[in-house]
Amino acid sequence: MRTSPEAKNYHRIKNSLFVINLLFSLAVLLAVIFSGFSIRLKVVVENYAHNLLFLNGLYIAAFSVFLYVLGLPLELYEGYFLEHRFKLSNQSLVGYLKDNLKKSLLSLVIALIAVEVLYLFLGRFAQIWWILAALAWFFLTIILAKITPNIFVPLFYKYLPLKDIELRNKIMEMFKNSGTKLKDVYMIDFSSKTKKLNAAVAGFGNNRRVILTDNLLNELSHDEILAIVAHELGHYKNKDTIKIIAFSSAVTLALFFLSDLALRKSFSLFGYSSIADIAGFPLFALVMLILGLFSLPLQNGFIRFLETRADLYSLKSSKADVFISMMEKLAAKNLAELNPSKFIELMLYDHPPVGKRIEFAQSFKKNEN
Repeated sequence: MRTSPEAKNYHRIKNSLFVINLLFSLAVLLAVIFSGFSIRLKVVVENYAHNLLFLNGLYIAAFSVFLYVLGLPLELYEGYFLEHRFKLSNQSLVGYLKDNLKKSLLSLVIALIAVEVLYLFLGRFAQIWWILAALAWFFLTIILAKITPNIFVPLFYKYLPLKDIELRNKIMEMFKNSGTKLKDVYMIDFSSKTKKLNAAVAGFGNNRRVILTDNLLNELSHDEILAIVAHELGHYKNKDTIKIIAFSSAVTLALFFLSDLALRKSFSLFGYSSIADIAGFPLFALVMLILGLFSLPLQNGFIRFLETRADLYSLKSSKADVFISMMEKLAAKNLAELNPSKFIELMLYDHPPVGKRIEFAQSFKKNEN
């Protein structure tokens, strides 16, 4: 199987947009810092703020709106026009804008909580803020993972009963035999927005649920769907969720520590009163963006390793030919690039490329025989 010319073109544009978005973010943050815009924004906000907590929150809200308006054209092109150009989207422009606004408001609420806590630590525990912030990040990630199925998913998709009782029973039996709790199997109306195929297992403990998209149910056989679910089950059996959260928190701890060193040497150069001055937030964001870029290959590599282990669990639970067929159908429907360059894989892929996953399955099949 080879990558189609259409898929190659799609990913060439997507990869270019990653670079453009990165350069755009860097340029905006540098302009905000060196122009003094951030300090002026804080001065304006101070006219309406009665205490430090409200000042920080109002600044972040105003700054977020500023960034949203600036970045909307690029986001609109990538999220709507590009997907329609390659016939991957079923969503209307109005529908896309509604979802985009909901996603942005959710991000703003989370950002407000995170930044308020961050600047509380910066102001009161300046010497160890980076340790406390990493711990807070760890707990916030767990909370978000726990509430996503019940709160966030229904904001964008409708949970529908799975009419295929036979498939539901097979999935419930798979989890029961593995000793893993499962609340139920649900379908969501993915086709109302996209032609892509997807599935997930979300939540923890008694709240864990399998989520299948209607597109997936229409395109794949029972055995192929079970191979996907087995992959997701493999993540739970291998305790990958907590491993990813712990690894991400460790990386975040290192990034916060390095940013502390950088900020202490630079905040006064730009006229900020202290490391806890909210006007210095764009500088903090710039430092974290640059450091995060260098850590990206490490984080992606770790997750790709876990994904390969989950693939192995799926292959042991099903047939290699079924797994290969499933991957080929996913690649075709989602316009996946089978074998990207090594650099692109290192920087942008948190899953092994489809070509490598198929090769892994073929190798497993040979060894099995």
